[in-house]
Amino acid sequence: MSEAAAARPKLSVLIPCFNEAGRIGTTIPEVVGYLRGLGYAAELVLIDDGSGDGTWAILEAAAREAEARGDAVAVEAVRLAQNGGKGRALAAGVEAARGEIVLFFDADLSYPLSHVAEAVAAIEGGADVVIGARDLAPAGRADYSWLRKAASGALNGIVDLVLGLGVPDTQCGFKAFRAEVARPLFSALTIGRFGFDIELLYLVRRWGLALVRLPVVMTHRPGSTVRVLPDSVRMLRDIAKVRWQARRYPRRIERRGP
Repeated sequence: MSEAAAARPKLSVLIPCFNEAGRIGTTIPEVVGYLRGLGYAAELVLIDDGSGDGTWAILEAAAREAEARGDAVAVEAVRLAQNGGKGRALAAGVEAARGEIVLFFDADLSYPLSHVAEAVAAIEGGADVVIGARDLAPAGRADYSWLRKAASGALNGIVDLVLGLGVPDTQCGFKAFRAEVARPLFSALTIGRFGFDIELLYLVRRWGLALVRLPVVMTHRPGSTVRVLPDSVRMLRDIAKVRWQARRYPRRIERRGP
């Protein structure tokens, strides 16, 4: 590993992967190329969430090749033995991350990489947490099906009614955190799949963390694992779970360093 990559990076970018062998091989060099141009130390943490295809071989090879060539952008590969959902994959990634800022997005690169620098700037400006807000950007999710838009709107309304988060777009797959708050947030999660975002934001509100909503534009990519009706039912159960166990969450954050 190069001297630049060995030092603590300013930014850790996390990409959770489940059966992404068809596209992660092109995503990795694009993200690494972007991170090289930021002007500060960054790393890429790739998490295989128990994939059944060739995803792990690709992630492992990318990490090995980056180390062999002494790349300024370190690449770390983390493997979960079984599929536990995006929330659990990200929790493992946060544990492995070394950066001062932790940011995640999906393997399909549905959000422009330019939003990364915007999120980092918001954290540097005082935010603890930055979440993508498709509702604040023109045509932020214009190419979604009417059914997915309707289900998303209904679920966000229920979330606000039951949990009072005041966040119209809880499920955006682009979020960033100051590392010292990311670790306690993700270690407190009890929901592993799609509802983890709601639990995460509930804790952000409960702990009084500084939250910034960043306008982001999303381009729909084929191959999404979202199943509107079954996942909506699961999300309703997750909302009820967060409400039911509200008293069991820590009342205040215990900030943890690297």
